[in-house]
Amino acid sequence: MSTVLTAVGQTLTAVMGAGVLNLPYAMATLGWVAGPMLILLFSWVTLFTSHMLVECHVINGKRQRTYVDLVKGLFGRLGYLVIGWVQYINLFLTALSYQITASASLLTLVQSFCRESGATSCPSKYYIWAIVFGCLQLLLIQIPDLSHFGLLSLVGAIMSFGYSFIAFGLSIAQGNTHGTVGGKSLSAEAKSFDVLNSAGSILFAYSFSMILAVAFAGYLAFGNSVPSSIMMAFHHPVWLVNLAQFLIIFHMLPAYQMYLQPLMAFVEGRFKNWDRAPEWSKVIWGIPFRVGSRTLWVVVIAFLSILVPFFSDIVGLVGAIGFWPTTVFFPIECWIRLYRPSPTYRFWLRALNVICALVTVAAAMGSIYNIIKDASKYELFGS
Repeated sequence: MSTVLTAVGQTLTAVMGAGVLNLPYAMATLGWVAGPMLILLFSWVTLFTSHMLVECHVINGKRQRTYVDLVKGLFGRLGYLVIGWVQYINLFLTALSYQITASASLLTLVQSFCRESGATSCPSKYYIWAIVFGCLQLLLIQIPDLSHFGLLSLVGAIMSFGYSFIAFGLSIAQGNTHGTVGGKSLSAEAKSFDVLNSAGSILFAYSFSMILAVAFAGYLAFGNSVPSSIMMAFHHPVWLVNLAQFLIIFHMLPAYQMYLQPLMAFVEGRFKNWDRAPEWSKVIWGIPFRVGSRTLWVVVIAFLSILVPFFSDIVGLVGAIGFWPTTVFFPIECWIRLYRPSPTYRFWLRALNVICALVTVAAAMGSIYNIIKDASKYELFGS
């Protein structure tokens, strides 16, 4: 029973991520027509291709334990390398987005407590709290593997439901009916790239039904002025807003690990099987490889979160990079290779593949453009 609970907790903790908080902002760019259409469309695509992937779990009578094994069985070593690189890059970037989310929530929570205490000067440096969250992860990353995260993952799952419902409830409580058909009025260039980045944000968060309610309610409450994270829009009641920020932080602690731990397992497994590993590579900063490499990964992610603390941009990039290869291309192509559908059905499946590939490239371009634009105005180690 504990194994089942652990699996459920880890799944919910990983799937119900902070991407939901960015969706009202994506709606503000897309408006009341394109926004709901894209959310529903990407949800359908994901459900459709997920069923295809499930139907491919047995190849030549042998059950495939992992996605990578499945792809390798049908595409050989090249497919194995492609899906591996895409998956691990996506894991790394998702951990980065969670680092940014938690750091911003820590700062917001501390500022709220400071203001409530009547202090005249409150903390304003984001990078300090990025370091604090990174230090917490330095401790958690040394836990051997995900099998030891049973209780923590269940807590994370509860937290994710908690702040989603709080965001939904507070949005409804605003009692407003804001928003426009076309979304925010921007220059043609800015609008184009923001639309593409918003598509990436939806791709990052599309995989659970709660997103529809939070996205709509948040946009309805604040319209085109909604911030990049919906929780940043609320200030009262203070205790409830603070509770939501607290829940976000405690969800991000295990959620970060759900994504970084598999990457660590891969790196350490490859190193263990490297027969010709030189002696100098067996220690990092004077400590064993496992401890040193895990520490290094967390430090790098924390440093990157300080360099590019742009939540909506990073979320859009992660969603874009991971969507087409892992969610669409390989499930469809694996299914075609196993079940050999009719030429007509194969044509439509591959047409869907091409369309989703174009969406992924366009969304990635929009996110990269926004990262460059925001970085040009960002003061490193500033407030």
